[in-house]
Amino acid sequence: MRSTVAAVICGLVIALPSVARAQEARADDTEQRATGAAILRGAAEAGLGGPQSVGAQLEEDVAQRETPSRRPGIDALFDPAEIALERLRAISGLQVGLDYQAVYQTATASLTDQSQASSGGGRTFGKWQLLGRDTGNTGSLVFLLEQRHELWNALTPAQVGSDIGYLGIMGTTFSDNGASLTTLYWEQAFANGDLGVVAGRIDPTDFIDILGYANQRTTFLNLSSLVNPTIALPDQGFGVGAGAMLTDQIFVKGLVTDANGSLTDVKFFPGGDEFFTYAEVGWTPARDERFLTNVHVGAWHVDARVDAGVPESHGIVVSANVTLDDVFMPFVRAGWSDGEAPFYEMAVSGGFIYYFPRYRDLTGFSVAWNKPATAGLRDQTTLEAFYRYQVSDNVAITADAQLLLNPALNPDDDQIAVFGLRARLDM
Repeated sequence: MRSTVAAVICGLVIALPSVARAQEARADDTEQRATGAAILRGAAEAGLGGPQSVGAQLEEDVAQRETPSRRPGIDALFDPAEIALERLRAISGLQVGLDYQAVYQTATASLTDQSQASSGGGRTFGKWQLLGRDTGNTGSLVFLLEQRHELWNALTPAQVGSDIGYLGIMGTTFSDNGASLTTLYWEQAFANGDLGVVAGRIDPTDFIDILGYANQRTTFLNLSSLVNPTIALPDQGFGVGAGAMLTDQIFVKGLVTDANGSLTDVKFFPGGDEFFTYAEVGWTPARDERFLTNVHVGAWHVDARVDAGVPESHGIVVSANVTLDDVFMPFVRAGWSDGEAPFYEMAVSGGFIYYFPRYRDLTGFSVAWNKPATAGLRDQTTLEAFYRYQVSDNVAITADAQLLLNPALNPDDDQIAVFGLRARLDM
């Protein structure tokens, strides 16, 4: 079984370059080679956040509709709604996005009788430019409301890790938390966009340790592929963040937020003055290139959470990515932590994503090695590969495969494979 599983994973990864070459051969419009990078450049200009933040996701979805489509007939079904939303944006400055996502996963082994998981989630998200609409110094109200729920299985991808003995999350954000006000904050730009400030209910992952490939809605699913798990990231909570381009290429960022943040329980610092803080300095060729090419070093600290019984912790991260020929993006991350608040005390990961010239299909591969923060648990390695097939401008289907080596909480299995399928519809 183990050799078969490994062969399947390896076969998927080896097949990716040949699939890419076949699609490139069919692409007769060379101007489309820059499509993936051009979309990320536009998204990077949308605000202070990373690729998964509200502003960037809005711009990415809009830009996708301007690229060639496999199924124009499907796109036509959404045209009336999209035209109405665009008119609303032109008249009022309110940009609204809607999407629905669903994920199914199945594992080859489990500590219980549960090895399958599924979840769905609908979101309404937007950015309302209320100040400086015709300038580079806009002030905007940013919001995200969502509803996460089970689908066919009792377990969700965010939960199934513990059932198979995996320390981590194999389907980031795909849970059954119900309705939530995920984010609601003010974003203000200064100095023609070279300085930005956010304040309100924020998601820390939108603003720290950002690399341009990381978006759980459109790329990888595993938490270790998307973020550095040595950071003791809190859930959504009230906080303030800022970022600035010190020169044309050097940037700094900082964030202070509630260490007791909760996705579903909206409270103002329920644990008192217990904070998560983060600071970062980095380099990028230009502001609109910060998703495509980026090297940075960050340091973080989280106060002891007395009521939750979680000790103080701190750590550092080093991350980098570069984009070659506007289609190929290799990346690497490393992190070290001291304390028991994060999943891991050491983590190293790397991989790549590749945008195909036409229709913006996307593939990626990552490998992550993690040393648990809890003594006595074995080191864990995760491999992940995905292929996103852009059915139309509004519909994408993603096949995902993960290979879990030495799952930290499962002494019985040295190797578990997890296969998944994700669908996303947006407008």
